[in-house]
This record gives sequence, structure tokens and C-alpha cells, in this order.
Amino acid sequence: MKTQYYQHTINTPFTCFGRGLHTGVPVVMKVLPAEENTGRTFVRRDCLSGQNEVRAIWFNVRDTRLSTKIGNRFGVTVSTVEHVMAAFAAHGVDNVKIVLDGPEVPILEGSSRTFSDLILASGLKRQKARRRMIVVRRPVEVNHGDKWGRLKAATEMSADMTIDFDAKVIGRQKLSGIKMDEDTFIRSIRDARTFGMMEDVENLARNGFARGASLKNAIVVNDDKVMNPEGLFYPNEFVRHKVLDLYGDLAMAGAPIIGHFSGYKSGHQVNAELVSQLLTDSSNFSFVDAELAERFWQDSRMRDIA
Repeated sequence: MKTQYYQHTINTPFTCFGRGLHTGVPVVMKVLPAEENTGRTFVRRDCLSGQNEVRAIWFNVRDTRLSTKIGNRFGVTVSTVEHVMAAFAAHGVDNVKIVLDGPEVPILEGSSRTFSDLILASGLKRQKARRRMIVVRRPVEVNHGDKWGRLKAATEMSADMTIDFDAKVIGRQKLSGIKMDEDTFIRSIRDARTFGMMEDVENLARNGFARGASLKNAIVVNDDKVMNPEGLFYPNEFVRHKVLDLYGDLAMAGAPIIGHFSGYKSGHQVNAELVSQLLTDSSNFSFVDAELAERFWQDSRMRDIA
């Protein structure tokens, strides 16, 4: 049987450490294998045992300002989960425990590269439980002014992403027909770093954001100039990072999504609301075995609504 039809966890634990992008707090993060059907669960080691677990799932999203923050009913939260979640989703890690001694996932180099490398070095362990997929059946859409995101039925997970910034060095950038799979992630998405504007730095810090940001973990833009000495990894690194964030935000669905995303100036808020809108109405999707998902489009009724 094909391995993608089964759930996976990591083969061996791994550890990384750094600072939180927004809190600036040093944090050690250890990633451990987890039992099948348990999903991806964050554990705050610095909080009271029994109340310190936060499952990374869409109904636990608490804040989407500049990152994705999740929380549980006891008020325990974990911030900036999107980059490690993107790596889990892209590499097919269904079940894992992420143990932290602080409130935020370490930002590392500002992308998913280190998380991806550590997962690849660990390897995956196939589990007995079958993997299930969320197949989009009806279009869903979220709009916030000129920002929007849409999901519609498709034969695989793909995306069109457009961003538009006043900063001349960014401007309008678009990626079309991106196949959101592991190969694409490794080849052209995982290295794209988070970014921010020089003029926003002081204001963000006053409001509790970007206190751990530096040229080592973020692209800093000053209108027509990139302040990082090494420059950009890609001419369109900014829109590639938005696709990286999308990998992580869609992973909050709790299972791989089969559908096509299109977005204009979308970010964590639009992405999170889109997942919520999709999953709060059962007529919008079908939750099916991964092997059946490959044959789902043989149903003429699905072709008719594409």
C-alpha cells in the first residue's frame, strides 16, 4: 500500500532553540513522536501540567495579527506556529508533540528551512491509522476590504497568491498555479523569510510585536531598499513567504485539504477565517480516506461543481 495513505509521525526527536519573533523571549523547542490520531499538539513546559497542551487546530486559533497564535480553554497560548506547521504539513507529519519552555515558537532564520531540515534528518515513521483528507466541495470566500481569499474544488491542493505593497522593492508580486506539495515546498517555498517595514519597527515593538526581529531572522524593507546585507534569496521572496504562511495556516484544518486557493493580499486573518468557514458547514467539504480522495473526482457530480 502507498505510504501516503497512512498517518505518519517523526522517526526520532529533535531540538532547536532561538528567540520568539514577537516576544523576543529565548525558547527551547523539542519535537517528539506522537500517537496516531492525536494531531499536532504544542506543550508549554513552563505552564501548569494538565493545562499546558494546545492542539494546533482551527477552532483553537486565538489571534492572527502578524502571526498565528493558538490557545486552549485554560488561557495557555503559543504564538507564531505557522512556519513549523508549514513544515509538518509539507512533509506529511500528521502526529507530533512540540514541547516549548516559552510562549512562542523560535523564529530561527525567519522561514521554515531549519524545521524542514530537521524533519528530513529525523525521517518519518508510518503508523497504522489511515490518513484522511478534506476535499472541498463548494466554494467558500472571505473578504476584508480589498483583501480576500477563496477555496474551491480541485483535483489537488494548489494556490494562486497575489500581494501588493506600497514599498517599491516589493510592489505587486504574484505566483500562479503553485502545487502545494512537498517537492514545491523544498524547492521554492521553505527558504522564503518573513518581512517587515523599517518605518513600522518602533510602533510594532511598542505594541508587543517584533521584539525579537533582526536582520538575521527577517527581511527589513526601507521603501526601495532591502536592508539585509545578503539581499533576497529570490526576486519574489515576499510572495513566496506568503505561500509558506498559507501552508501553515491551512494545516490548522487538522487534515490535508484538496482544493484550489486563490488570494489577494491575504494573510493569517483571511486564511484562518477561510478554514473556519470551510469546516463549519459540512456541505462545503467531504472528509474521506486518502486513497478514496484520489478517486473522488471520478464522481461526475464533483466535476459538475468544479
